[in-house]
Amino acid sequence: MIGVHLNSQKQQNNFGRYVSLVGDIKSPKVKTQKTTKRKKLTIMESKINRRIFVGAAFLIIGLLLTFDNLEIFRFNLPYYLFRWHSILIIVGVFMLSVREKVGLGITLLIIGGIFLLDDMADYYYWNFGFNDIFDLWPLALVGVGLSLILKRNSHKDEYEKKSFENELDYVDELAVFSGAERVVTSKEFKGGKLTSIFGGTSLNLINSDLAWGTNVLDVFVLFGGCDIRVPADMNVKVKVTAIFGGFSDERKVINENDANDGKELVIKGLVLFGGGEVK
Repeated sequence: MIGVHLNSQKQQNNFGRYVSLVGDIKSPKVKTQKTTKRKKLTIMESKINRRIFVGAAFLIIGLLLTFDNLEIFRFNLPYYLFRWHSILIIVGVFMLSVREKVGLGITLLIIGGIFLLDDMADYYYWNFGFNDIFDLWPLALVGVGLSLILKRNSHKDEYEKKSFENELDYVDELAVFSGAERVVTSKEFKGGKLTSIFGGTSLNLINSDLAWGTNVLDVFVLFGGCDIRVPADMNVKVKVTAIFGGFSDERKVINENDANDGKELVIKGLVLFGGGEVK
């Protein structure tokens, strides 16, 4: 009986060691998955920060130019842009987009703002007529800035969840005074966002396929262009609003494929003084 009991204890100990060994073997995979998620989160946060920074820049410049046109105060962009207090404000806005440096960003904004307002203290009396309504055009820049900031934050949680599934299934490209190109080979492409401001974006979906259901690609173009290439058998619907611009489906060959029933790509968004096309 004693021998049987000892053998039983040895078997339990061996089993415990085996479980511990298996746990040690699996743990690197868990760590790798966590590391991958952290990297994806870092990439996503950097894109969010870029949009917030660009949006804030449009917002501030648009408001200042509007005040200048309405003669509320003089605003010489080259003069104020390179003033030391303006540099503090620009750096402060950038710091606000970094989670760990919000306090420093607010401090720089307050210091720079106080000296900038003191520099702009020499302003005109309010004098506004109907003909002056065209002086409000910089408010379009304010609208662009707000849309980049608010729209991005409103979809942050949803995008964060999707980014952990497979970052290759989504696109989020931002081109400001530059160009951006993206080639997607995912077989479950689920849409995303393309933003072109005084620049151009190019998205190549030739070697990709759609996920089941309706997949939405949100496009925003301001004084720029957007080029989207899709397979001939992909079901695509274009629902883009163009103002002083255009967005068209230029595909010469469209092959209907029953296998793609239940899969569609809806391209929607806004084009201002720019253009885009699907090829």
